[in-house]
Amino acid sequence: MKIKINHTLLIQLLFLSLAGITAFQKISGLVVPEWFIHKFENSFINLIPFGITFSFIVITLLETSIAICMIFSLIKKEYKTDSGKSSFNFGLDLSLVLFLILFFGSFLVGDYDNGALDFLYFIGTLAIRNKLIVKTEIN
Repeated sequence: MKIKINHTLLIQLLFLSLAGITAFQKISGLVVPEWFIHKFENSFINLIPFGITFSFIVITLLETSIAICMIFSLIKKEYKTDSGKSSFNFGLDLSLVLFLILFFGSFLVGDYDNGALDFLYFIGTLAIRNKLIVKTEIN
């Protein structure tokens, strides 16, 4: 008996849970957390009026958008081989932007451990995105 695992479906669920849970946690708090403010209070972002708040909102909107893209992708059954994967690929593209922002923020404040993780997330997402583009173009 051969079991076939749908990798696209697993990636959809991974990004949905990653982005969905973090977005929900940020939105449900209804305020920029103190740890976020303290992390960036000595950076140039704090010199910009509402810079820290704006940064937090942008990150939250990106995470929410990624989750919505993955929901649409699941609804449109983009896990099937013959699908166009437009919502899925857009969600991955938004993830690349998010991880780039997180990487920049981590290195800006000298949080190199988190920066390294953000870099790995970016590279992993890029690898997933490129593999699925090639796979999608062949079909």
